[in-house]
Amino acid sequence: MRVRVLEYAPMLFEREPLTPEGRLGVLTSLFNRVASKSVPTPDKGHVPQSVLEAYGDLNSHIRYILEAASKHAADRAAHARLRKIEKLLDELPTCIIQTLPAGPQENWLLLYRSLVALYELLDEPDVGMDAEEFASVVQKMVQLADTVARESAVEVGAASMFTLLLMQIHLHRYSPRKKRPVRRRKTIKKKR
Repeated sequence: MRVRVLEYAPMLFEREPLTPEGRLGVLTSLFNRVASKSVPTPDKGHVPQSVLEAYGDLNSHIRYILEAASKHAADRAAHARLRKIEKLLDELPTCIIQTLPAGPQENWLLLYRSLVALYELLDEPDVGMDAEEFASVVQKMVQLADTVARESAVEVGAASMFTLLLMQIHLHRYSPRKKRPVRRRKTIKKKR
């Protein structure tokens, strides 16, 4: 009788294998837990004074640079690129208002993505920043991101960022990669 119990004992402790979807669910749940702030956050539509000051500092500095760059812009394409930067600057207040109250499961990265897009647009030669201006603009962007992070509903800290990095690694590993179309070379027939 004892032998039969030992034969079936491993079946009692068998565990189901964890699927990639299950792993992502665990990581998402962990991120939601570590990224949620326990302290009160701004109400929807309310922007703290510190965020307004950081945004105003960045906004006025970039607009000054754009005004100087537009005087030296050579063609219509350069003016169009400068207007694109201006349009993104105009959208930043909306991004801030939406980012501040957003929880971990919502679009809390909106402002940070907009700042990255703004950085990419400012990296054009039409803007014509020198090293000092560039360092100043990047510093003001970092200051705005930091101020929003301190006031927002999502805790941006070592635990949440590490968990987010694990989620990104997981998604990169298990997401289907797009196959690039194979270009075929045309063979040229030689005349004889």
